[in-house]
Amino acid sequence: MKRWMVFWLAVMLLLTGGAVLADEGDFPALNDAGFLDSGEFVFEDEENGVWRYASPELWIEIIRKTQKKPVQTWYEAEIRCAEGSQGPHMIANNPESWTNYAAYPYKLARKTGTVLAVSGDYAYQRILQKTRAGIVIRAGELLSERTWPKNSSHFPNLDCLALFPDGEWKVYDSDEMTAQEYLQAGAVDVLAFGPWLIRDGELNKKALKKYGKSQAQRVAVGMVEKGHYWFMMLEGRITRSRGAGISFLAKLLQEKGCSVAMNLDGGQTASIVFMGHQLCKMDNKKRNLSSRRTPDILGVGVSELLPQVDDPW
Repeated sequence: MKRWMVFWLAVMLLLTGGAVLADEGDFPALNDAGFLDSGEFVFEDEENGVWRYASPELWIEIIRKTQKKPVQTWYEAEIRCAEGSQGPHMIANNPESWTNYAAYPYKLARKTGTVLAVSGDYAYQRILQKTRAGIVIRAGELLSERTWPKNSSHFPNLDCLALFPDGEWKVYDSDEMTAQEYLQAGAVDVLAFGPWLIRDGELNKKALKKYGKSQAQRVAVGMVEKGHYWFMMLEGRITRSRGAGISFLAKLLQEKGCSVAMNLDGGQTASIVFMGHQLCKMDNKKRNLSSRRTPDILGVGVSELLPQVDDPW
């Protein structure tokens, strides 16, 4: 059954003298910068695989895509952030401890009011196991700096995605920079998984041939330019989607014009959540099976329209 919602914050509508609601989920009139002047717009159509959001600082459109040979289902989320607003960043279930208090991603998003999120690098598990977790920084706090050398045979190879406060993203080989160099450069968050997929608009062809070739769920993210990003999630190991190697999403992100892109943790960690609802399917039988619990997510946007943490799925 088609499910869709359009919300406007009532107070804002009164202040602006009211507004015309979008027709069948189309974005309402946006200002010259591409955002709303006030209020929030939310549209959800699970049946047709379309989700949209707009506010004065954020614009999101998510499209569920499919193909038949081989059978695949994936999600393409385009994100535009207003100049001066906060872009995608790591969000903790408990900011006092980035390596504890794991929660299901959809519940973590509800708790923090996060509009859109994907799973991250799952670094906390490697940190707890006291293995090489890579260079991991959260909100300017160094959590780990033990990494693998470049071209390691290990997967993940612990390449890094660095997020900066001005919205800039950069990707690096696992040992290309030290933890202190990231901090001195001003990186707020550094994720360690890899490999990096795109740098300066070019695919990491050597890494795509070497790593992550099995059929599995995947998450990858990319930046076109500051303020313009893509989140992608590929379902896998279920009837409607076989899953694929990391090159599947890498090529899609390049087609979207991403200048940098990074492969994040896949398998049962892989997830995409919008307005407190997990969009991706994890199992053939259990419709409401969540991805595995994690203490943080890579997310963007804040809204009070999300369900409460313990509300129904």
